[in-house]
Amino acid sequence: MQITLSLDFVFDLLEEYGLLARDKRELFTNKRDYYETLYKNRFKKDPFVTDLVLSMFREEGLALDEEKMLKLIAGRAGCDYIVPDPLKIDSQLVITIISLPYGRKHLILPLYEENGSIVVAMADPFRMEIIDQLQATAGKPISPVVASPTNIDKILGDVFGFKKSMKAAAQDKVRDNYASIEQLTSISEGGQLDDKHIVNAVDYMLRYAVEQDASDIHIEPKRDETHIRFRLDGMMHTIYSFPIEAHTSFLSRLKMLARMDIAEKRRPQDGRIKLVLNETHEVELRASTIPVIYGEKMVLRILESGHFIRPLEEIGFDAPQLDAWRIAMKKGYGMLLVTGPTGSGKSTTLYSTLKELAQPDINIVAIEDPIEIVMSEINQMGVNTKAGITFSTALRHILRQDPDIIMVGEIRDKETADNAVQAALTGHLVFSTLHTNDTASTVERMIDLGIEPFLLASMLSGILAQRLVRKLCPYCSFERDMTDDEKVMLKLATDNRYRIKDSEGCVKCRFTGYKGRTAIIEYMPVAGKTSRLVATRASTDEIRQNAIMDGMITLRDSAIRKLAAGQTSFDEIVKALYFE
Repeated sequence: MQITLSLDFVFDLLEEYGLLARDKRELFTNKRDYYETLYKNRFKKDPFVTDLVLSMFREEGLALDEEKMLKLIAGRAGCDYIVPDPLKIDSQLVITIISLPYGRKHLILPLYEENGSIVVAMADPFRMEIIDQLQATAGKPISPVVASPTNIDKILGDVFGFKKSMKAAAQDKVRDNYASIEQLTSISEGGQLDDKHIVNAVDYMLRYAVEQDASDIHIEPKRDETHIRFRLDGMMHTIYSFPIEAHTSFLSRLKMLARMDIAEKRRPQDGRIKLVLNETHEVELRASTIPVIYGEKMVLRILESGHFIRPLEEIGFDAPQLDAWRIAMKKGYGMLLVTGPTGSGKSTTLYSTLKELAQPDINIVAIEDPIEIVMSEINQMGVNTKAGITFSTALRHILRQDPDIIMVGEIRDKETADNAVQAALTGHLVFSTLHTNDTASTVERMIDLGIEPFLLASMLSGILAQRLVRKLCPYCSFERDMTDDEKVMLKLATDNRYRIKDSEGCVKCRFTGYKGRTAIIEYMPVAGKTSRLVATRASTDEIRQNAIMDGMITLRDSAIRKLAAGQTSFDEIVKALYFE
């Protein structure tokens, strides 16, 4: 007998599994018309059966887990319940098989092809006539899965909104003559910037990137199409592609928002965009363009304060490291250096530290290139080489601004290093960054920049080195024994049994096995014997060994501790340490 997904069917399931009491069922049944009218007035549409049930429970002050309800429906239909991952959806497949009105009417969403079948998310998995229609259209078997009607409707809007906008934008536009590095002399104007399709597509992309917690958006022209990729938890994911004919117009819209020169396509440019998502949520984006072989490539760095400013406890410090770091940063004088390669979280550590230090009675001045996050608590100055403002020249002027704390974005040359050291020696607390591998090698780098060892020893308070590793997804992680090869690589005894965690991937983590990132940290206070070793220009190895004897947790030790605690995986720490 054909099953119909009706209110009574859902009530039967909930009652069977103890999620709905008999008296409440009678109440809901008697007041059904009232709840339907209430839903229509509130949301201006007819309710889908599961949405109506959730609304009924909410109105009566009762709790009902939507996921649990949908899993029961999926189980009765003999299929799986999923949370569709927008990054895994084949958007070209979606628009080929269904139209937007059809998808929204029947609440269905083709996802991707798997093992010769097309996986389709359905709010109602019992609609066999819809499955037959899709099978006839696609010419392939359909594998239904259950998903939330709200998720299906939203993703349909995103997919069709972007794809349709880009398809319309590409029509009536010819391919830009700037298709290779040899054709720089002939560049088209790139269409009208107020093209509604382009405006809509840009808006979809920016909002979607923020919703997905992307840190960067890459817009990359290829021979026949443009690819849009997001960086999520440090990894790149291809999100969209659209015809190359729309590339110039798409980029011109973004360049206009970033206040760049739209006509200039042969030189790199930088700019900023402020994205207003709603009345309370604003996000800044830093834009950068470079000319590549098939056109201009743009990268947008999403500068959301929530990603850059966190409580120091959430960054990745071990308790002793954080205590030592806080002691040094509250001394009020000296220099603290944060080191590591690009993308190791140095900016997050510095911004979070300054946020904790910021008080009405303290004057904090920062010199940055470029300014990443605007913080009202501090005075920020951007490097502008055209105007003659470099780190070193800005430092000289800042010392006349009565600062208590100075943050120098990066020490790149001897002049900047000299001025930063002088500022620290004259009673200021100076923060800065360097690109070095660990704490001990930072001393040698500063000496190579021309700083006298005795000066370095007298003003340097501490050095922090860090890397970022992805955290294991808490929903799909599992324990396992370390292999002998892994023990050997970490220099652990092979006859001991070590339990670590790994992950298999699930809908919660987009099947990556990871969710979020944390820092592995090495912090070396510069005091006592360490300070004397710096003053006498001891070797990097001597300084490192002395710091370890004094109790320093090395990057390797920090990584192994996070592995033992089940926060990250073996593969992640090997990748982060290269491996030592």
